[in-house]
Amino acid sequence: LLGREGRGREAAELVERARQEFRGFPTGCHLGLRLVAEAALADGWGEPVAWLRTAEEHFHQVGVRSVAGACRSLIRQAGVPVAQRRTGRELIPEGLRSVGVTPREFDVFALLVERLGNQDVARRLSISPRTVEKHIASLLHKTGSANRAELCRLARELCGD
Repeated sequence: LLGREGRGREAAELVERARQEFRGFPTGCHLGLRLVAEAALADGWGEPVAWLRTAEEHFHQVGVRSVAGACRSLIRQAGVPVAQRRTGRELIPEGLRSVGVTPREFDVFALLVERLGNQDVARRLSISPRTVEKHIASLLHKTGSANRAELCRLARELCGD
């Protein structure tokens, strides 16, 4: 609220104080940074990109990819380039790995088990619907699936419970 009122320096000081107070609770601290950085970006105060990079690193290390992805998305919205992290190749079933399915394509593929639309997949993965379309097109080609329904069936076979 201080940042929104034009008192950005005071708001940034409170963020730093909170970081010190909550350093014993790293996940909560980093989630707080991710949330406050969004407000700081919108209102133009503090060091939101630095906070987001710190939070992204934490969530990547603890394996919370959705929050790490949200941090990367906000960094990009700030106009700052950010490298994608491509881990998880070992999670891709061998048949898909052998045809060149990437970790991000596999993230999309795994959500097809739920028969989600592109908008919902995009929201879950913090990517654009157009990017989802590109991944679906690539998955159709790589798996030799004739259509999305066939791709969803394959996803259920390989990733379903």
